[in-house]
Amino acid sequence: MDIEVWVAEGENFVRIKVFVPMNNLIGERCARQAGRLAEEHGLRKFLFDVRGAPNIQSVAQNYVFAYQELPQFEFPRASISAFVIDEGDSSHEFIELAFKNAGYIVKSFTDEDAAIKWLASY
Repeated sequence: MDIEVWVAEGENFVRIKVFVPMNNLIGERCARQAGRLAEEHGLRKFLFDVRGAPNIQSVAQNYVFAYQELPQFEFPRASISAFVIDEGDSSHEFIELAFKNAGYIVKSFTDEDAAIKWLASY
């Protein structure tokens, strides 16, 4: 299993756990599955747990994903996404910046509880 996508009981966001290094193909699977589940539940918030899943894409590949590919995957532009990353993992910094510049609301955290509190503020 490369990814797991679910809505936990009592939560108002979609959880996505990634178990392999992030690349555009894994990102596409996350976006499509999470987007469909969010639509089914009337949600627009997402918690991406990428601890242990460093981003292995180049800057150029991340740029293409944020600006060209993600809009094609039925992932809502009005989404709010928190990324939970490993302490010291800087591999997700550029994709976060690219998402923000492409108009998505995103923020990275090393603490899951802080990420959930941030999502609750929206």
